[in-house]
Amino acid sequence: MTEPFEPLVSIVTPTYNHERFIGPCIESVLRQSYENWEMVIIDDGSSDRTADAIRNYSDPRISYFHQENKGIGALADTYNRALRLSKGELIAILEGDDIWPANKLSELVPAFSDPDITLGFGEERDIDVDGRAAPRASRTSRKRMKLPPGILSNDPLRSATPYLLSLEGQSFIPPATVMIRRKSLESIGGFQRGLGVSPTDVPTFIRLSLQGKFYYTQTVMGFRRRHANSATLQYLQPMSTEPYEFIARLLESPDLDISTADRRTIEKSWRARSYSWEFSAGRLCLLEEQWRQARSHFVRALSPREPRACLGAIAGWLFSWLHADLESLFQLAGRSSLKPSE
Repeated sequence: MTEPFEPLVSIVTPTYNHERFIGPCIESVLRQSYENWEMVIIDDGSSDRTADAIRNYSDPRISYFHQENKGIGALADTYNRALRLSKGELIAILEGDDIWPANKLSELVPAFSDPDITLGFGEERDIDVDGRAAPRASRTSRKRMKLPPGILSNDPLRSATPYLLSLEGQSFIPPATVMIRRKSLESIGGFQRGLGVSPTDVPTFIRLSLQGKFYYTQTVMGFRRRHANSATLQYLQPMSTEPYEFIARLLESPDLDISTADRRTIEKSWRARSYSWEFSAGRLCLLEEQWRQARSHFVRALSPREPRACLGAIAGWLFSWLHADLESLFQLAGRSSLKPSE
């Protein structure tokens, strides 16, 4: 009789000043229907009561480690510390302000019974500061669902690599949904470091696309919390420019073997990046009631080649004169707001 496939899953959870969010994060793990897991939480020198919130949970599968603050620029090091402290055959990512659905592990673990699978992922839904899920899938999710099966499954090998190098590919694999075979991750030297404050996920996924196939499901496998204090928004400008600098260097790497046509497509895709981050910066300025600065960002976000961003920038510019933010419009559009409820 064949033994059930129930490998240990190590959950890597970096956290920083997530006092308000780490409890729901842990509880989403405790609710998993698949029970063979361990959670390794690395607190990057939080200055709030994150540690106290974590200590409220006594489950022996949860391990807590504190370190002096290294910052987002050393996030790959923090991830790799958690990797060294873990024991699982499979590695899952869950940052301290995100949460999982209860079927996350039970849905993805069986895929790894296929030895050719290196990485598994699924769909993501945004939640706001108060944990309310956006009522509809994001434009990124809708676009991902329409990608060719070969890119989604990285089959044949390297099929997903050019897409991961493009601007659109930066959000191709949502980290909160990911599970990775430990052997594959260790074969590339663990979680990869980008440039400056670039996130560690995309460089890691690019290298993993050279190692094995992917498993993808349209089921929601993670919830990403959108809030004004998230690392992505706090470091908006460098996180918008440094990834491309990293990608540009990576394109010169002979082991990627990117064709001239793919290279041109990748480089073209990145040209619209500045408009996107200018719009996001303007949105944050509205929340901070920095009306003049918001207008400056929205003016720079205007581009006839990016009609959606252009319309949003015009709305933001008008709202700055009314001394109002855009968050109510985001809620009406079924998107997560950055502003907590009153």
